Amino acid sequence: MLEVKFSGIKRMELLAQQTPGVLSLSQGSLKVGGIPTDIKTHTQSLLNSDKTDYYVSTYGITPLREKIAEVLSLQHNVNISMDQILVSHGSSSAVAALMLMLLNADDEVLLPEPTYPAYANLARVSKANPKFVSCFLKESTSFGEVKWEFDVEKFKSAVTPKTKMVVIANPCNPTGIILPEKVVKELVNFCESRGIYLLIDEVYDDFIFENEPFYSVTPFVADHSFIIRTGSFSKNFALSGWRVGYMVVPKHLLNAACAIQDSLLVCASSIAQYAALYAMNHPELTKPMQEIVYNNLLYANAVLKPLVDKGLVAYQSPKSAYYIFLKTKEEETTNLCLDILQKAKVTVVPGSVFGPTGSPFIRICYAREPHILREAMDRFVNYFGI
Repeated sequence: MLEVKFSGIKRMELLAQQTPGVLSLSQGSLKVGGIPTDIKTHTQSLLNSDKTDYYVSTYGITPLREKIAEVLSLQHNVNISMDQILVSHGSSSAVAALMLMLLNADDEVLLPEPTYPAYANLARVSKANPKFVSCFLKESTSFGEVKWEFDVEKFKSAVTPKTKMVVIANPCNPTGIILPEKVVKELVNFCESRGIYLLIDEVYDDFIFENEPFYSVTPFVADHSFIIRTGSFSKNFALSGWRVGYMVVPKHLLNAACAIQDSLLVCASSIAQYAALYAMNHPELTKPMQEIVYNNLLYANAVLKPLVDKGLVAYQSPKSAYYIFLKTKEEETTNLCLDILQKAKVTVVPGSVFGPTGSPFIRICYAREPHILREAMDRFVNYFGI
């Protein structure tokens, strides 16, 4: 029997739901007021027709595929066509279909870590072997110094003849760092030249702060054979419960990916696809949510400063996404997180969930309504006696 561990993120979120009075900073849902009202109103209007009543194409509805291709082409000054787009049941479903399609038993999937834990489980479901590579944390002898920086040479040294795929989130969950242009290009050239699939999951590309430069892998998909990008509407438009995302692939991979998706789920939700289409035609709807998230980060940084000054925790302030990855003095933080839950009534996620490097860390999601975040962060710092 295939054994896959239940996600540590979901485990903490389940405890939050089961424990009265708990505030959750665990699961990475964008909870800053819910799906924009305009999207809900538009979707409700569709229910008065039969437009969303039936199966739709497994590839995704044509207007949405065309819109994704149009937006990505304009954003990244590249020619992406609808024939490279498959609409999926969230980004995770796209990653799952791609792994099931491209991997054979005992193939190796390199996961530079800390990283989103679902990638490892999806590799196992595909009968491949996930291999964590600790190539993000720059070594330091000082507890108070945390520096995340992708080490390309460490990554290259981990590649073996069995390596078939590399999966990276950029911007990164849980650290909130962004891969520099030089690193993206090096990864593309290295993987393409060796026939290794490079899958970069860019679900947080709408949450980049202080004009930090972001270099997408999208331009390389059009003229490379082994480069893939995935995306989602869960983060930028708060559609996480509606489950809609997409993959951008070389044209020769699209039909095979579609056949896998057809076998798994027939098609992504038609209602969610029309909601995503409306959202893409109204990009201004995500702006208020971006502002709330950034202001939340500023608040969290201010509240955590006394803990940092006293040497109780350390972290590198994120430039993207909506997580703080906080280093503690614990070797492994599961018990600490459970104690915070019991005593402070706040859930955060043990860092070991994201790979071996994360063991002394905890992840805080600050994508919450401001009053919720303030109360939760106050409880959190009070737990440490501040």
